[in-house]
Amino acid sequence: MKITKSKLLYTFLLNIPVTTMLTLTAQFMNNGGFIVYWRDFLINFGISFPIAIAIGLILPLVGLGKWFTSLFHVKNDTYTHNLAYRLLATFFASLLYSLILSPISYLINRLIFDPNYPLVSYVLDCLKTIPVMVGVGFVSSLFFDIPAYKAAHAIDPTF
Repeated sequence: MKITKSKLLYTFLLNIPVTTMLTLTAQFMNNGGFIVYWRDFLINFGISFPIAIAIGLILPLVGLGKWFTSLFHVKNDTYTHNLAYRLLATFFASLLYSLILSPISYLINRLIFDPNYPLVSYVLDCLKTIPVMVGVGFVSSLFFDIPAYKAAHAIDPTF
């Protein structure tokens, strides 16, 4: 696993807005509506953003996306000019992020805000949030991945 400047830039540029959207969604879900408690938002963003960066830098998301799309016999030689590949690869990446990020950030939140929260409730609450987080991550990634890709591609044309 090699971390290049272009991969680092792409990961940062994509995860800033996506993590913001995920954190806002978590706030809305936990607060029963479109209510944001900024202190909690900043704490949650501070927890989630480094985890999201680590996921983006450690996991071979391009390779995993190509593997996943090949299961559907989708041509995967170009990401930006192939809608089926882009949708499937983005969905799979969002699923991976949510399966890793949601439980970790949810657990840290419970340890910070309510350390006596029952484990069974934690698991059930976390399972309820994952489908929503996959959807939010998917949609927000579709909006923000092309600008992040173009910035990374400007540094490294082979990115």
